[in-house]
Amino acid sequence: MRSMIVTVTLSLGLLAASVPQSALALDLLRGQRVYNQRCAVCHGMNGVPTIQQAPSFVTKERLMQPDMVLLQRVQMGKNSCPPFMGSLKNDEILDVLHYARQMR
Repeated sequence: MRSMIVTVTLSLGLLAASVPQSALALDLLRGQRVYNQRCAVCHGMNGVPTIQQAPSFVTKERLMQPDMVLLQRVQMGKNSCPPFMGSLKNDEILDVLHYARQMR
């Protein structure tokens, strides 16, 4: 019984260590700053898109997908959205996703 508790505790510790720190404590202010600098030109300052191809974040269009799916999409780019792999860190992208999900 004791060895099972130790194994579960160690597994949880390893799982927590493998999760990006931002997933544990998202930085909403950094997400807003990065969004305003990199995303607002197409997705609008308030999440209402300024170009037809951009999804609306006010209506949560496409934001209900898992973080890792959206992270990869932002990294690789799609349609008129440029790829951000190399120019934004993963935790910055996750912060932007968190910020975009807060828009109304």
